[in-house]
Amino acid sequence: MYVCICNGLTDKDFTRAARAGATTVGQAFAALGERPQCGKCFGCARQCIAEARLEMAQENIQEAAE
Repeated sequence: MYVCICNGLTDKDFTRAARAGATTVGQAFAALGERPQCGKCFGCARQCIAEARLEMAQENIQEAAE
């Protein structure tokens, strides 16, 4: 799904940026080599980043339990 129409970025792009270490929308844009334009995507981008980070934390917990 497209999150940032201005830059053509998808939810998968923001997930990839979060998995690479981005914790904020600004960091995600920088990691993707883009700059925010209108800002309408920030809410959805934050959600994508938060979900990716939660998944990563759950994976780490599961690995530690094994």
